[in-house]
Amino acid sequence: MNVLPVFYSRIFILIFASTLASTALASEPVSNTPHWQFALGLGYGVRTNPVMDNGDIPLLVLPFVSYQGDHFFLQNLDLGYKFYESESQQFSVLLTPSYDQVFFNRWDANNFVSTSGLMDTKVSYGPELLEKNIQIDKSKLHERRMAALGGLEYTAHSETLELQIQALHELTNYYEGDELRLALSKNIDLNRSQIKLTLGANWQSNKTLEYFYGLRPSEAKQVPAYTPNAGLSSLMRFDWNYQLDEHWSLHFFTSYRHLSDEITRSPLITHNNVVTAFAGGVYHF
Repeated sequence: MNVLPVFYSRIFILIFASTLASTALASEPVSNTPHWQFALGLGYGVRTNPVMDNGDIPLLVLPFVSYQGDHFFLQNLDLGYKFYESESQQFSVLLTPSYDQVFFNRWDANNFVSTSGLMDTKVSYGPELLEKNIQIDKSKLHERRMAALGGLEYTAHSETLELQIQALHELTNYYEGDELRLALSKNIDLNRSQIKLTLGANWQSNKTLEYFYGLRPSEAKQVPAYTPNAGLSSLMRFDWNYQLDEHWSLHFFTSYRHLSDEITRSPLITHNNVVTAFAGGVYHF
């Protein structure tokens, strides 16, 4: 059964219902003066790696590139086109990368952008092997590539809250999987300090999880093959920013991603979470 039409029909219904529920929509798009923003974060951070005996991922330099036009926008690795915008809502077509391949490739484009992940005091750092993956020959595993995901993005925001929904399908023909990402953020402005709290979830189809975390029969010589079903991971994130002057600010963020049971049961996985943290200075050009 092809679940893709059902998947997209549900998200279309959700977005359409959100539109009808908002009585304060402006009838005309909001006019934005096109502008670029560039910033460079320098500091130290780490993203823990749940994949067997793969080391944690360093975060040292975090560039930020942003462009906001009347319709087109760019934010780091996300490229989009806004086809509707009001003072409180926005509908866009979005092109964005997959994130899971970063755990298999130590140096990856996602090493240089801050994606959602999270914080737990019971994390073991560094390479580790469990009984379930000690007999796996990693040289036999297929390559996990960075894929391009495309789909729809819906954003609704008030003065302090923002809701974001993304319905995405893999376009590069590596695994033809789907993802549904949801995030709710609360912004707190304290003069020079800004705090952002985010809760979210990421549903990934069976094809997505099979590509990244499955174990094919040809790869499973000493252990049983593993084919995961679809799974839902949860997300939390804390951001703090302090503006020093016109160009410099201090930035700290930490995030926690609790992996779905379908990922955790994979023979390739040693932890059920991913912790990310970074602290440093940011120069705004």
